[in-house]
Amino acid sequence: MTPNDNFPKAEHIKKLAKIDVVDSIFEVPGVDTLEGKIGPILSGNKGAAHYITMPAGMFLSAHTHPTESIIYTAKGEWVLYSECERHHMKEGSLYFMPPDVETGYEVPFDEPATILIVKFEGPNEPEKFMEYLEGMKKNLEDKHSEGEAFLLSELNMDHSARVFETSLKDNK
Repeated sequence: MTPNDNFPKAEHIKKLAKIDVVDSIFEVPGVDTLEGKIGPILSGNKGAAHYITMPAGMFLSAHTHPTESIIYTAKGEWVLYSECERHHMKEGSLYFMPPDVETGYEVPFDEPATILIVKFEGPNEPEKFMEYLEGMKKNLEDKHSEGEAFLLSELNMDHSARVFETSLKDNK
């Protein structure tokens, strides 16, 4: 029995002997939030993988996570922001995020971007992760209604994210 055996709606997971296979992370169900569509992909004994499909125009201010992650850009392009620096991430880009380091995410492009996030600690039960996402969705909506920006268009043109967006478009 694999950890994903307890995920009742995991049509995207195929059993192959003692391993789980996902043919396409783009067909995995998720929860639509202001950060994008987020869903659990696979769970293991010591961690899990999930995806985020970030919509075009999205802005997520820098924030920390208590656990480390490896994050892979599966589709599209976006901007990683950390410690006052921005980096243009493209399909195939990969980075390691240590615990408690602030990172922000921006999608100053016309197409969404999908990232794959692998965590080696924390909850690895898909049902609990989906419950967490539902709570997060509400929390983000509350922050947005209180004035926190989740779109680049909600920022002033002199905001550093908008300035970087302009520089990217000028260089294309």
